[in-house]
Amino acid sequence: MDPTQVGRVVGEHYALEGLELAPVDGGADLAATLWKAVDARGRRFAVKWSTGGSPAGTVLPAALDAARPGSAPAPVPARDGSLWTDIGGTRLSVTEWLDGTSGFDAPLDERGWRAFGHLLADLHTLPVEGGVRAVLPREAFDPTRWADQFERVDAEPDAVPSEKKVRRLAELWHPHRAELREVHQHTHSLAERLRSRGDLPRYVPCHGDPHLGNLVLTDGGSLALLDFDDAVLAPPERDLMFVLGGGVLADLAASDEQQRWFMESYGTHAVDADLLVYYRGLRLLEDTSELATIVLAPSSTEDDRDEALGHLTNVFSPTGMLVQARSGTHRP
Repeated sequence: MDPTQVGRVVGEHYALEGLELAPVDGGADLAATLWKAVDARGRRFAVKWSTGGSPAGTVLPAALDAARPGSAPAPVPARDGSLWTDIGGTRLSVTEWLDGTSGFDAPLDERGWRAFGHLLADLHTLPVEGGVRAVLPREAFDPTRWADQFERVDAEPDAVPSEKKVRRLAELWHPHRAELREVHQHTHSLAERLRSRGDLPRYVPCHGDPHLGNLVLTDGGSLALLDFDDAVLAPPERDLMFVLGGGVLADLAASDEQQRWFMESYGTHAVDADLLVYYRGLRLLEDTSELATIVLAPSSTEDDRDEALGHLTNVFSPTGMLVQARSGTHRP
């Protein structure tokens, strides 16, 4: 939709007038589009359309912001008081716009890493009650979605690629194919093991994707989490894997010292190795399959393909997710 159409739909469901909207580019979420909106009074908002995740992506940040003001974008209720609106299979939500600097653009210092630890600790200790309990999905250790998409994508390099960017995908993919399939199989095996265990850590409200790009140091000096679309009730390792071992960002891997600062503030937790390995494997399947899908999709622009190939190069780098995911595949 164009800005006029978006503004009209938002105006039907929210008490916001005179909206000026601009699309927000960036990010690899294929299931969501984000707009920055300014109303007639000069107030700024984030307008999000999403076909992925669950309503927990609006309810959980609202609960976190209520418990710790400024730690997540404050929701703007719709005219009927709800935190989101379903429109033709798409979830529309509006939050206050948080001005600040992304963790991508300004790497965290010691104070920032310690604040990050406190922030996730606060999230993980939120009471699971009321609206949170009603909408927060529970971890089921079912890798089918990403494993199946990986299988579909993995078959593509067998064809003779005729397009330059697809040839580049094959060149990246083939040298790591055996390793990728090893992680694929091990992730399935771990999922079965985890489903049968009775000694897993407690389940807590998890963000599901707390990498540095979803952190913002606000102009007010606080650290906030954005984009809760993957929110889930799961063991803490679901979020901790984004820090421990270096995290998921090859070019911004957390150092041993940064991990120590984070954990000292997060608090004592006996990390479960199987859970970390499982979540790393699942993330690898997600990242590789989504990025390859962008390259292969006829509707992708050249810029989309270039960006996806760059991210995929990072996944296969010495500090990337493939190395992290494989680090646990040979454990008994």
